[in-house]
Amino acid sequence: MAANATSSPVAIQWVLDTRALWPAALQTRDLSTVASRALSILSQDERDAVLRYYHARDAKLALGSVLLKHYAISRFCGVPWEEAVAVRDKRTKPVFLLPDGSQPLIFNVSHQAGLVVLIAVHHPPPGVAVGVDVVCPLERRGRDHQTLASEGWPHYVDVHADVLSLNEVAALKGITPGSAAAERDRALRHFYTVWCLREAYVKMTGDALLASWLGELEMRGFAPPEEMRGPQEVWFKGQRVEDVDVKLTSLLDDYMISTVVRRGDGGEQVEVGEFTNLDIDQVLAFGEAAKAS
Repeated sequence: MAANATSSPVAIQWVLDTRALWPAALQTRDLSTVASRALSILSQDERDAVLRYYHARDAKLALGSVLLKHYAISRFCGVPWEEAVAVRDKRTKPVFLLPDGSQPLIFNVSHQAGLVVLIAVHHPPPGVAVGVDVVCPLERRGRDHQTLASEGWPHYVDVHADVLSLNEVAALKGITPGSAAAERDRALRHFYTVWCLREAYVKMTGDALLASWLGELEMRGFAPPEEMRGPQEVWFKGQRVEDVDVKLTSLLDDYMISTVVRRGDGGEQVEVGEFTNLDIDQVLAFGEAAKAS
C-alpha cells in the first residue's frame, strides 16, 4: 500500500555476493544452464538483458541486480512477482509505481567487483530519496599503481578532475603519497572515497555523473571509514547541505559503501543501519513461491 501518516519508514539494506555463485559459468551463455533456476523466474526480456553481457561476471551482477529489485518490490509492496518490475522515471532513475502513481518503496542499487548492494525505504515520507554506491579499490590496484609509478599522483587526480570539485582536487593532491605501496594505497582509498560519496549523491538526486552542477558539489573533509572523524559534510554552491544524511562504511575488508538519504519534506529522517548479506536460495525460494501463488 502507499505510504501514509501512520506508516513508519523502514530502511532495507542488502548485499548479494555473486563471486561464488554459479561457478561453472565460465562464459555468459553457461548461465542459461547453471543459473536456470534464477533465470526461470524472470521475464524473457529480463533474461535476454542478462545474457547480453559479454563477460560472465557482469552478467551475474546484472542477474543479481534484477533479482534483488524483484525481491524487494514483491516482498514489501505485496505485489505479484511478475508485476514487481522497476521502470525508469523522467531522469532514467529506476522506480516502482503503483497504478495510482504512488511509490510505496523507493530504492537504489549499485554493483562492483562481484557485489550487488541495495538500499530501499518502505513507506517513505514525501521528499525522501536514496542513493547508494559500492567501490572496491583493490579491483584496479595493479593498474592504479602502474599509473602512479609512471605518471604520478597529480596526473592521476587530474585525469578525474572534470567530475570533482576544485577543493576536492586540491585535497587529493595535498596527500602527496611517496613510492611506498602503503602510501599509494592510502591515497587511492581517499580517491575512491570521494568518488563513492559523489556517485551515491548524484544517484540520490537521479542525475548522472555528467550533471552540469557536478563542479558545485563538494564533499568536505572526506576520508575512508578508518580515518573519518565526524559526519561527512556536503556543500553545494558554497552552502552546506543540511537535509541529507551521508554514511560511508567498510564491507568485507575490500569494499566501501556510501549511502545518501535525503530527509522528508517535513524533516523526517530514515535510520540507516548495517547491510545484511542475502542468501541467494532465500531470494529464489521467495520468487518461486510468489510466482506460484
